[in-house]
Amino acid sequence: MLGPVLGWLATARQCVADPCGNLTRGLLTSAFALVIGLERMFHLDSMADAGFARLTGGRRCPSRYSVGGWRRHLPWYEVEAFCRRTSPWHLIQGDIALVSYDEHTIPRWTHKFPIKKGYVTTRNKYMRCEKLFYTYDLASGRYLAVRATPGDWGLIDLAVPLARQTLRRGQPEALHALFDAGAGQRDAGVRALWDLAQEYDPRLDVTLRACRYPHRTRLWKALPAEQFEVFHEPGPYVSAPAKEIRLAETTTVLKGEAPGQAVRTVICREVVPGPKKDRWHPLFTTNQAPPHDVLTMFRARQNHEQGYRVGVHDEFLDAVPCGYDKQSPDPRRPRWQRGPLQMMGWLVALVYNAVGDFASALAGDYVGSHVRTLRRMFFNRPGSLYETPEALVVRLDQFAGQEALIPVIDEFNAAGHRLPWLEDRRVVVSLTPNDQPRSGP
Repeated sequence: MLGPVLGWLATARQCVADPCGNLTRGLLTSAFALVIGLERMFHLDSMADAGFARLTGGRRCPSRYSVGGWRRHLPWYEVEAFCRRTSPWHLIQGDIALVSYDEHTIPRWTHKFPIKKGYVTTRNKYMRCEKLFYTYDLASGRYLAVRATPGDWGLIDLAVPLARQTLRRGQPEALHALFDAGAGQRDAGVRALWDLAQEYDPRLDVTLRACRYPHRTRLWKALPAEQFEVFHEPGPYVSAPAKEIRLAETTTVLKGEAPGQAVRTVICREVVPGPKKDRWHPLFTTNQAPPHDVLTMFRARQNHEQGYRVGVHDEFLDAVPCGYDKQSPDPRRPRWQRGPLQMMGWLVALVYNAVGDFASALAGDYVGSHVRTLRRMFFNRPGSLYETPEALVVRLDQFAGQEALIPVIDEFNAAGHRLPWLEDRRVVVSLTPNDQPRSGP
């Protein structure tokens, strides 16, 4: 993990001003805190780990005051430049990309500052919140971009700009953009996406989950039974009965439009045995693939949702700094500054990407392992530090499964990473050999 973080630090030095000299410690601490599982900045008060101190830019552990002060004073335009330069657009360049766009809502519990409200699904109500809008590549399982906004923004407001950003910066050969129902809360939002797809035709296809408004749901449920094609899929667990779904294709006329402008609609009816009602999942799409293929591609968006769960539970995404200025002179009208919120939201995504690359480089089947799993198995391990005039030697204590680290350590040592804040010493990592059985009786 040291190699990618040093690269982010070099980029940050080109984008972010450092009048107080806290950039190195602030960024390194913010990044490695996500790696080792430091839940809150005030936990630095009790941190006394020599390895963490050297990772974060010194010989003593950083102070939460200097790190927090660096975060709070990040201008949005410098953070935007950092995000732009560290976005891994090369992952989709020249490829046929399947990209998901969605929002993550961060609830705020403040009563002093009347910030904007939005719908929080985990609380099932409208409350004060802030939002992060992520772009996620489903083929590689990596985040591509982020945008921080106040809580009253919705996916419908950023759907078109985010898709344009992907086409302009990612330069894919073709893009299939997937959106949740938030991008189609109003028919004007659906039409804007369809106009964008027509503008970039044939490079862009759009699929979004349609809102189940009662008048449209009645029309979809009224489709004749012979229009549905029956498919059987594996059940939710081993030896479970097969799940039956029925797919149909129809068109939907948007509000104020002519029948000739109708939108292609794929209707998925999930048959639920027993007294419960069947589940209906309508999809608007410009893609001309068969209905089952459209449904399969859209289901891949669940990996994006899983990334949010990992971010919340393993990287403490909901603990990112506030976007409203707590030093505002009028608490009733707090100033908005998206720099700290977007910087930490993007660092969470960068660490997620870097941990995914780390897992794929391990010897063994670790691809797809969560951050918390790799932290428990490989990151938070005891060891010894040895300093020489030329190197910082890190020797990990022996542990079960350490052989999986051999290819990663070999690649790391060959790269020759150096720490400028430790007199440019080279970092060398080694493992403690396994105890060999004694020969003889």
